[in-house]
Amino acid sequence: MEKNKIISEDFEQNKDKKTSKVNESEDTKKRSNAQKAMPWLIVTIVSLLVILTCVLIAYYQVYKSGKQNANILEGVYTSSYYSMVDNVNNLAVDLSKYSTLGTKQAKLNTMQDMMIDCNYILAGLSVLPINEENVVAATKFFNQVNGVCQAYSQKLNKNESLTLEQELLFDKIALVVGQIKQNFNTQNEGMYDTSFNFVDASVFDDTGMNELSAGMGNMTSDSIEYPAMIFDGPFSTALETKQVKGLGVVEVSQQQATEYLKNKVYANRDVEVVFEKETDGDIATYDYDIKIEGKNFSAQVSKLGGLLMTISGYAEGGDPIMSKEQAVELAKTFANNIGFDSMDVVWQEVNKNLVYVNLASVKNDVIMYPDLVKVKVDLTSQEIVGFEAVNYALNHIERNPEFLTTQDEAESLLGFDYNVLKISKTVIRLDTGKEISAYEFIVERIDGVYFYYIDATSNEIAKTMKLVTVKDVEKLI
Repeated sequence: MEKNKIISEDFEQNKDKKTSKVNESEDTKKRSNAQKAMPWLIVTIVSLLVILTCVLIAYYQVYKSGKQNANILEGVYTSSYYSMVDNVNNLAVDLSKYSTLGTKQAKLNTMQDMMIDCNYILAGLSVLPINEENVVAATKFFNQVNGVCQAYSQKLNKNESLTLEQELLFDKIALVVGQIKQNFNTQNEGMYDTSFNFVDASVFDDTGMNELSAGMGNMTSDSIEYPAMIFDGPFSTALETKQVKGLGVVEVSQQQATEYLKNKVYANRDVEVVFEKETDGDIATYDYDIKIEGKNFSAQVSKLGGLLMTISGYAEGGDPIMSKEQAVELAKTFANNIGFDSMDVVWQEVNKNLVYVNLASVKNDVIMYPDLVKVKVDLTSQEIVGFEAVNYALNHIERNPEFLTTQDEAESLLGFDYNVLKISKTVIRLDTGKEISAYEFIVERIDGVYFYYIDATSNEIAKTMKLVTVKDVEKLI
């Protein structure tokens, strides 16, 4: 019995030893497998981190590109909108004074101005992201106003008179333009004191409406009683393509354009110039993103001639640091230093902390108005935040203007009751595209300041403009 007990204990001990060895063997295998799996786990984690990094970099690039595109689009929308609003206001003024015009030539000149206003309004309506149903009636209306002016101009040029019904049609048109102008002014009042963003306001909702469309008010035929036009002939909805005369025939390379921006436009400044793309059109350009002292701008340099065509950027908020006179001098010096020819100041206006300066080429004391360059200066950042030289590119040529009539002969056309503020010799471009030599008389009358341009060959008044104040800003109408 004792022997059997010993055998049983030995058996149990052997069994435990075998079990222990099996467990040790399994633990060894697990450790071995874990050690083998460890490098693969590390590789997997590293791979996932690399993929995640690539995704984040790609997302940042898309975000950066999208932001740049949004800034460019915002500039296009802003420019188109305010140009459209200005021309609606101009058209309203032209219509209000039409009934007071007593001569055929005065009516023809005003109709020409109305056609130009309509073309710019139509261009704005076609560019802006506005609900189509809301503007289809207005678009047709401005097309028809354009056509009416064209038809009536042709009739007057044939020495035919307008009927009373035709004359009164302008009163009906004036009422409609007044309603549209009021709609725009209501929208403007909500924009001046807020950081209005056209791109954000352009997003259409499920009903096909957006904030910009709603803000402009209802311009459908149900809301505004558009007059029935008696002329519905060929209408123009785009601005006329013009010949580029002011840039020469030599085309510069992208590298030359880049060096021009670095060494001329932003000379002696820490600037980053990044080429974005090429733009084809009437004026082909190299387009750039500019980063300078923490501020971002867009710039375009013409392929022909290699001249700066545009700068677009944002002004800073805050109190002005530089004076208006300093800003005007900065604009003049800037244009002359970057390749524009004998530029001098012909107009300036201040709006809050921005100064708008118009420059023109001046030769032998004659102002060449077709060679116009526009500059916008921020009085807070002391930076040029806007620049546009399209008129210069289209029109600049060598000229030898002749003044066949005297200044006294020209002044005799002004009549009585005025005070001369300034007299200049000029070259101006008429709405027909023809350039003429003209005396510029800036005179003060009892009802305001007028600009008269008198043809120095025929001794006739070629153009008359009045200085008016709109929202505390002076405009020539």
